[in-house]
Amino acid sequence: MKTIEAYEFTLKKIEELLSTGIEITKRKSKSINDQEVINKYSGSERIPPEKWLHISFKINDKFQSIKIHEAANYLGMCGIRFDTGGCSNCRDWELDWSFRYTGKEDEDWRDARDEVENIISNEL
Repeated sequence: MKTIEAYEFTLKKIEELLSTGIEITKRKSKSINDQEVINKYSGSERIPPEKWLHISFKINDKFQSIKIHEAANYLGMCGIRFDTGGCSNCRDWELDWSFRYTGKEDEDWRDARDEVENIISNEL
């Protein structure tokens, strides 16, 4: 798989989450206008800046937060990583300069994501 294919695979996972009833908002990344960031993170191993997205998931219950976290972990197991964040009623995925495809899981990144999810989930 190439990075752009991993990106498209990630978009399919987002559509799967949408089909379960999770409310999703897609916006162009704010970094798309930052020439310094574009210059630093452009290259064949990255997704092109015109595809950079900020995905927000509205959380209505614990089940939805678990589904989103499971999807992020699955993508991580596939070797796909990107910045994530959120609060008690939302989760955010940054499919931008932070998006990477390595083809193998980064266990430290997964552990950090699990820790953050535990902190956020306790707010529900």
